[in-house]
Amino acid sequence: MNFFTLKSITVFATLALSANALAMDVEFNDAAWDGKKIPEGQQCLNYDGKSPATPSMTVSNIPAGTESLVFVYNDVSNKRMQHGGHGIVEFALPEGATSAEVPQVFGHTYEVPVGIEMVAEYRNRKGEAGGAYKPPCSGGKNHLYTVDVQAWQGNSVLAETTVEMGRY
Repeated sequence: MNFFTLKSITVFATLALSANALAMDVEFNDAAWDGKKIPEGQQCLNYDGKSPATPSMTVSNIPAGTESLVFVYNDVSNKRMQHGGHGIVEFALPEGATSAEVPQVFGHTYEVPVGIEMVAEYRNRKGEAGGAYKPPCSGGKNHLYTVDVQAWQGNSVLAETTVEMGRY
């Protein structure tokens, strides 16, 4: 499996450059995800998570010409886990889409839903299983978890929005 494509390398290179890109609207589809506190059971398996997964989201105000949405999961309180440390996945858009319902991606596995592709696996500790998404795993130390939602056309970021998933 090819984990580091041109797009994954470009994701890291454009994070700083895309600060002036347009913003999109992102809403969690489950009210338990309020952006303040990580919902109970959605932490990593090391801390008794119960089928933890990314929140399902609705993304709207997607710029014309966007081919895919890239989701960059971060623990901004942990330098090593910033810039996609919790995984990076891509959601393919139908041509002309200006909004999309994005399914959840389960944690601690390489299996992703149809229409989603892993761009970069999460950074794991030695001896720990890998996967496309690592759920919040700070052990309740009040770390802030975010997701950068990026609209891509070819190798360019057209828009980017950072959403707070919550603290754990």
